[in-house]
Parts: sequence; C-alpha cells; structure tokens
Amino acid sequence: MSQLINIAEGWFDFIQGTPYTKELMKYRLAICDTCPEKKQMSALGVFLVSTVNNEASLFKCGKCNCPLASKSAATGSKCPLGKWDIAGTETQLAMY
Repeated sequence: MSQLINIAEGWFDFIQGTPYTKELMKYRLAICDTCPEKKQMSALGVFLVSTVNNEASLFKCGKCNCPLASKSAATGSKCPLGKWDIAGTETQLAMY
C-alpha cells in the first residue's frame, strides 16, 4: 500500500513541478540513466506520461516497474536497488 501512496505522491509532485521537485528528479534520473534496470515504457505509458509533460522520462524501473517520471519526483520514494533514498537523506542534493 505504501508503494501506491508513493506513486500517487510522485505523480502529484511531478505535475506540480516545484523547483525542489525538478532538482530532485534531475539528481535521481541521472543515477537511473546509468542503471541496467532502466527500461522503455510501453506505448500507453509513453502516451500518458508525455501528455502530462513532454519533457518527462519515458522509462520505467525494471525492478519495481514504476514510471521513473513519478518515482523520481516522489519525496518518500527510494530506489529498490539502493541507488538513491528518501528525499532529505540524499547528501549530494542541494536542498532548497
């Protein structure tokens, strides 16, 4: 259930697009770009995500199948492989 809440929070944060969320996504997606679990979304997923934001990531995590656009925006989300953690615990990210 908490994963569903994190995904919903992620979509809200993704759509809201605050400066903090954009920086958080940029940081996390840079890490995901080097991950072998990064997979192309289905055609439907690509359509839905690009309809909301045509600059969004059109990939998903192959480990948990979450869209990276929303997963990377959710402050309470963490990488299932431990590559990034809940927002506020990521020391490399300059917090606003």
